[in-house]
Amino acid sequence: MSPKQALLELRRLSRVLWIRVALIAAVSVVAALVAPVVEWALPMLSNWGMTADATLPILNILASSMLAVATFSLGIMVSSHRALAANTTPRIHRLLMEDRSTQSMLATFVGAFVFALASIILFRADYYSEGAAVVVFATTILLVVAIVVSLVRWIHKLSHIGSVDYALERVGETARESLRAHKESPTLGASALASYDDIPGEARPVVAETSGYVLRVDVEALADVAENGGGEVYVTVLPGDRVLKGQDIARLTGGIEAGKVAGHFSIGSARSYAQDPRYALQVLRETATKALSPGINDPGTAVEVVARLEILLHEYFCAEAEDTDEPSGRVFLSRIEPQDLIVPAFRDIARDGAGFVEVLGGIHAALVTMAQHLDAEARAAVEGLLGELDEYAEAGLGTKAELERFRAETGR
Repeated sequence: MSPKQALLELRRLSRVLWIRVALIAAVSVVAALVAPVVEWALPMLSNWGMTADATLPILNILASSMLAVATFSLGIMVSSHRALAANTTPRIHRLLMEDRSTQSMLATFVGAFVFALASIILFRADYYSEGAAVVVFATTILLVVAIVVSLVRWIHKLSHIGSVDYALERVGETARESLRAHKESPTLGASALASYDDIPGEARPVVAETSGYVLRVDVEALADVAENGGGEVYVTVLPGDRVLKGQDIARLTGGIEAGKVAGHFSIGSARSYAQDPRYALQVLRETATKALSPGINDPGTAVEVVARLEILLHEYFCAEAEDTDEPSGRVFLSRIEPQDLIVPAFRDIARDGAGFVEVLGGIHAALVTMAQHLDAEARAAVEGLLGELDEYAEAGLGTKAELERFRAETGR
């Protein structure tokens, strides 16, 4: 695994709730244990006269209350995530679970409980001297401050954590980050593969070792393997593609060993946002289609999603690529074309929103705006989608007046 991919993997692990809580809990135990070491480094602490009687009441309060606060907060988080999954899309749950602010607050509450409990046990075991008791007291005061700050942040978050606006904001920010990263490196550091027909006929296949979704492709590591093997790697899948065990994921030339290549494709049971900008757009799209379902019947949310999609894609197409790295000449990977982002983002919303003139009008305005920044091939795809939009309007709008209103707004 290349250093860049290792950093991305560490970043992914840091967003797993139980890992962050476990790390904070471990740090809390260490903090309780190292107090005598700090006393040894600062011997003057023993002259402060701080005894266990001043610290134990605070620790008892923390030990008895923080576990209840953490349990209650976790219950609130789970119930709000379930409500959002029911009102938006089940795919949003994984994104909300990666919210670092919520994780930090829960970790603070659990860490405070663990530190208080460990310190009480060590006090009862006569582990602390007078100087060490001063260290524990100072650490406890700092911990109380951290708890107060976390409680204030948690109260602020509770005011909107269960709302659809909160979910759309989180998905929108994730989509913006994913699109920005893709704009800077559309082929992940590989050379662009215009067509799979360009792959040499003698190239040997590399097959997937398991079934699932392609999460990441480590192009940097593949380039090293290709350099050592004196050949080329032609990647035939993109992050976000679903593959089956034994299915081709790459083609090799030269002396490259297939066993050294397959391990640089990360495949999992669920899609990831890291290298897949299409996934975040899919979650937004599913939120709109869910809002248009008969059980919810909320076209306003669909209109807002269309507006967010328009903003995200407009920023993406107008942004200038900042990647200055020289692409690998031994690894080839195809690009995600503009139409591959636009058409899937709006087609399902147009289908499910065929009965709402405001939804169809919003999609039409978004498509017309984006078409100005596209090449001929992508504009042709957008024109095809605009034609479908007209068909949806004719089939879905209930009255002649609504159809005429749509035509007047769109000029079609």
